[in-house]
Amino acid sequence: MLNNQTEIASTFAVSQFNEYYLPSVNRKTFEKIDSTTLYNNKFKTPFSVEDTLHIIVGLDSGLLANFVMNSLATENSKYVFVESDAVLSMLTVDIPAEQQDKIHVVSFDEFAELIKEPQFNLYIVKQKFKLHRSLAVESNHLESYTILYASVDNTIKQEFFEQSVGFSQKIFVKTQLKNVAETNKPASILKHKFNGKTCIVLGAGPSLDDEVSWIKENATNLVIIAVSRIAGKLEKLAIKPDIIVSVDPQAVSFDVNKDLMSLPPQSLLICSYHVAPLILGQWGGSVLYTGTKYPWYNSVANDNIQSIGPTVTNAALEIAIEMGFEQILMLGADFCHSQAGVSHTSGTYGASLGPNIGTMHEWVETYSGEMAETPMQLLSAAETIAEQVKANSNPTYINLSKNAAKIPGVIYQDTADVELNRISTEQRALLNPSQHHCSNDEYLQSLSLSNDQLITTRKKLNALIDKNSDALHLIDKIERNINSNEKVAKLANKLEKIETSISNQFSSLSALIKFYGYYEFSHFLSTKSMDEGSDWTQEEINTRTRIYYNAFKDMGNEILDHVEQALTLLAMRKAEFSSSPNLDELIRYWRENNLCGRALIWQQRNPEKYEQLSSTDKANLTQCQQDYLNLFIVKAYINTPEDKQVRALDKAQFKLQTLMLTKHLLGISKMAQYTAPFIDSDPLVARLHNLALSYQYTLEGNNAQALTAVMQTPESDRHEEDLKQIVQLSLKLSDLESALQHYPALTKFSDEYLPLYAHSLRLAERPQEALEVYLDYLDKYPQDIPVTLKLGIFLAEVGQIDGAKSCFLQVLDIDPDNYAAKNYLQQVGG
Repeated sequence: MLNNQTEIASTFAVSQFNEYYLPSVNRKTFEKIDSTTLYNNKFKTPFSVEDTLHIIVGLDSGLLANFVMNSLATENSKYVFVESDAVLSMLTVDIPAEQQDKIHVVSFDEFAELIKEPQFNLYIVKQKFKLHRSLAVESNHLESYTILYASVDNTIKQEFFEQSVGFSQKIFVKTQLKNVAETNKPASILKHKFNGKTCIVLGAGPSLDDEVSWIKENATNLVIIAVSRIAGKLEKLAIKPDIIVSVDPQAVSFDVNKDLMSLPPQSLLICSYHVAPLILGQWGGSVLYTGTKYPWYNSVANDNIQSIGPTVTNAALEIAIEMGFEQILMLGADFCHSQAGVSHTSGTYGASLGPNIGTMHEWVETYSGEMAETPMQLLSAAETIAEQVKANSNPTYINLSKNAAKIPGVIYQDTADVELNRISTEQRALLNPSQHHCSNDEYLQSLSLSNDQLITTRKKLNALIDKNSDALHLIDKIERNINSNEKVAKLANKLEKIETSISNQFSSLSALIKFYGYYEFSHFLSTKSMDEGSDWTQEEINTRTRIYYNAFKDMGNEILDHVEQALTLLAMRKAEFSSSPNLDELIRYWRENNLCGRALIWQQRNPEKYEQLSSTDKANLTQCQQDYLNLFIVKAYINTPEDKQVRALDKAQFKLQTLMLTKHLLGISKMAQYTAPFIDSDPLVARLHNLALSYQYTLEGNNAQALTAVMQTPESDRHEEDLKQIVQLSLKLSDLESALQHYPALTKFSDEYLPLYAHSLRLAERPQEALEVYLDYLDKYPQDIPVTLKLGIFLAEVGQIDGAKSCFLQVLDIDPDNYAAKNYLQQVGG
């Protein structure tokens, strides 16, 4: 039977370009083209991305590491090669001393530790990393490489997911201060106003498509709370949400929510304090905010609805709970992919087969009893939903989709069984955006209060930064007087007083700075146990104390800079209300901050002032508005979708191989299910479907059906994996002729199949052809002892004793102590 190669042979070959490589790893890759030419074409551009951690799985027999060492010197980037233990034991990679901080060659176990070190972890936290596959890994012919790549990929995802929660605070603080001019009315206005009523939380999951008619029919007795990314879809369906929820602080959120921003603001927007400023700063309608207005904790008494994550659906659910609803329905809140492998409702950003099919995900049970894939982020969101439900047990939580992930405390119910209470006229009025519109006077008063708050904070931050500078000066003195215990003790006492002063006078700002600079302060922590305090040297104490106060000072300065920018923003917002506005200055500021949408808001708020503008100002304002509106014009793709799809299917092929190696029947069956609807539209998808179906039948023990499935792919479209599956199944079914028919095509991918082909020819009693194949292989790889022994045994069986002796003697030339060769030689009378 044909098996995937699980061991890597130690036989080296030398190409015509005098490059040494392992044929069992790189096959025929370097026989016709030298490695530098290949790598310049494939890796030079992606490896040249600056300020990036490049993680490369596989060394390509060491040639890829040599290429990086000899050809690339990218600014502020690091290169980590992760290689299997088997290959590392055969190679010696000498990294020049001057490159050892930049280039690292490690095993997987070493990589798992390395990635946690601060100098590497920072790249992961900032998402400044790229994962690459060497040519050998990309060819996907070695089981060990398939598993290694999947392990590295999963380790990076786990590390990013775990650390992003702790190390992403900066963007929340930054956006919070950028939003300070617009977070004027808290969402707490709506607390407990809908006791005994029913709402429906609409997410962007695939099940949203299932109950559109029911939502329309029952809209008058429901409060509809929708996540912002489906605003455009709901508009097309003629469903008007009462509340739209948005929370994402990332700038890309604006692109995801372009449908929302391009529509007239007819719904009430409830957003987190940290929502993307590109959304909040250009929203022309009424808005309420969740969370705190300012990032310093004791700035205001905060009884507001909290800002809950990790997803917008979690935030929407929290709003529904706080509004007092007795019954909270959910739809499109699936927290998993559909049974067709789709992650989003149709017609929204993210709803397609391509981006998801090649990604390894977690598995969850749905209310229908089926299993479904789900990304780690959605799994985390579902776990948070369970916590929210457990903490607030009064409402009844109902998911209207049987294909949603099961969540403790949330039941499934068919829409036919849902009972609704009428929403009163007074309650409807509470949801009218006009009820929450900020008048010009209210807005200006809020700007003034925010300005006072920020000026007070700026003064405190400057004082705090001065104290940190004093602490750093004391550390300098301690280092200069390190040989005098008495002086060090006095200076340490002064340092302690500064720390006490900071704790007493600046407790809220101190907490904010440590929250904001979590990553920088983490460097202060040591792996050395505090119980070992007596072993700490004064130098170690000084080093860690300096890290602490430097982080304090640097992070304080960063927050101070955000406060200054917020003060500028407040001044510019106030300038929008000037009796004689400087339009040139306003437009320049809007453009610099990507807020051209404010040109529309200004005109809406100032119709009389607009009429008094000069023709030049009107033209400039109109151009600014048009630049904003141009963002919503759908443009044709410049890059070819076909290339994107091919890359997605490459990833899908890799995923399928990984699932097969781990005998993951459920995952393979889902791959077959996901691809089934597209087999007539794309031969690449059809090929993937046939192979997935063949693997499914194989694991179910139906080899005949498995062979029929993979044979559905036309010969011209078959890849190595297809041919390998055909040969394996043919041999299992004792169909030797079928195996021999497909072996020649398989050997074109790698010489490793030649000995197996020769063995099958022997079984088919075609000795001359078997001998020719054996000789062809050993002509290229004369050092391969196992195959030379097999040839000797074969020659002995067909009566060519001299040839057999020659083979066994050749093995002994390579390995004089080879027991098998000695034994066989004795048997043939040598």
